[in-house]
Amino acid sequence: MKILVIKPSSLGDIVHGLRIVHQVHEILPGTRIDWVIKKGLEDILHASGFVEKVFLFERGGGFLSFVRLIKEIRTLKYDYVLDLQGLLRSAVLTATARSKNKFGVADGREFSTFFYSCIGEKCRQKQLHAIDRLVPFLEKIGVANYNATLPLEFKNSTLNGITRNKLAEKKYILLFPESRRLEKVWPFFNELNSSLLKQKNFSLVVAGNHQDKDFLGSIDLRGKLKLSELPELIRGASVVVSNDSAPLHIASALGTSTVALFGPTKEEKYGPYPLEQKSTRILTAPDGQMKSITLESVMLTIDELVETKPKGEY
Repeated sequence: MKILVIKPSSLGDIVHGLRIVHQVHEILPGTRIDWVIKKGLEDILHASGFVEKVFLFERGGGFLSFVRLIKEIRTLKYDYVLDLQGLLRSAVLTATARSKNKFGVADGREFSTFFYSCIGEKCRQKQLHAIDRLVPFLEKIGVANYNATLPLEFKNSTLNGITRNKLAEKKYILLFPESRRLEKVWPFFNELNSSLLKQKNFSLVVAGNHQDKDFLGSIDLRGKLKLSELPELIRGASVVVSNDSAPLHIASALGTSTVALFGPTKEEKYGPYPLEQKSTRILTAPDGQMKSITLESVMLTIDELVETKPKGEY
């Protein structure tokens, strides 16, 4: 069986899609999975270890670039095409692909639902988790039950030699202080860094893209890693502390112990999955303001996760 997944962005949503499609790969051995993704994010698919061919969608590439992508996709024939994006351009790619079975989300925007058979409910206003919205795709393919406990392994994710040497035999707490939206950023990561350094039980690692603040005493990997290395870095952490962002969803998919910080977004829809995941603790700002989450509560939650790990497991 051959499946084409159309999910160009964003990174956190792509991780959700990978968790769904991974079930097909595990339950139906021999299934070939290809993917359409925005250029620049393709390394996360290579790290997954089960996506075979990657088609690059160039945002802002213009009409001719889009036509070339359509032609490239049409060189192959698929049993199923799944539009997980639900926007006009992804729907056009779905409609023009060579397949008799083309499905997309029922609450797609930009008139996308005219281009494919809709699945699921129009649930944009309902409190369904982003992953639960995608589960009906599995039923169309023939996978009856979604196993939320099956980890996403990212078998091809490895760290570069320099980073691997820096972290060799270290127990570390991993901080992701960024988010694409400023209102989702917890403002006390520097204070958390200083407080954790005083305990001296763990090394501290900071990762992300932007070096806007100094994290003195930590191993600063911001801007120094490929996207394909991120899962392995997260896998090796004793605890991850993250805002609502893509690294949080990677940590959840791997089952890494995680402190998830939420403010304006709803964890019921966008939080770690499943919400009752034993390896995760969610701290939510009661008034939606990230500054309302106290440094003390984050410190206590980290201690709780460290203490609940089986002896010798870090």
